[in-house]
Amino acid sequence: MSTSEHQAPVNHIVVEATQPYERVIQAFEAQIGREKQEKFIEVVQSSRTPEDFTHGIEHLLGPSGFMEFYSIDHGQWFSLYFQPLKSKLYDIGNPLIAQHFLKYSAEAGLHVPIRVEIYENAQGKTCIGYDQPSTLLQQSGVTQEEFVRTATELDQKAAHLVQKAATTQAG
Repeated sequence: MSTSEHQAPVNHIVVEATQPYERVIQAFEAQIGREKQEKFIEVVQSSRTPEDFTHGIEHLLGPSGFMEFYSIDHGQWFSLYFQPLKSKLYDIGNPLIAQHFLKYSAEAGLHVPIRVEIYENAQGKTCIGYDQPSTLLQQSGVTQEEFVRTATELDQKAAHLVQKAATTQAG
């Protein structure tokens, strides 16, 4: 057995929203496919070809091109036992994007789907935080042009989603 360890720089991005917490949650969730893991597993198990898989996944994606795999409302449980907290974590992704990473490195699966946290900070401001996907994915050491380009595109896609959720006015 051998173990390796290294430190890698990661760009952690925090966007302060112009809307209250509940509105940011609503705007964020409206942009992602909310069918969660169960529907994803259904698509995986029922697809017979790459085209079937692609078609099935496309139906799970929200307007942002992302789908939710998992979420946990930290505020819900923490507020019950400790003190009031507004904080919700999402694992979101797009398997059709992830394939461009995983074909070069299985280790890239550690960084896709991506995690996004929406929370109220100590000053009462709603924030959306996430680690920039390309800075996480570069840890895999893959330098192929497709991998690097797709990581940059994923950065842009994540930033667009976060900006939209942070600034969407109540309807």
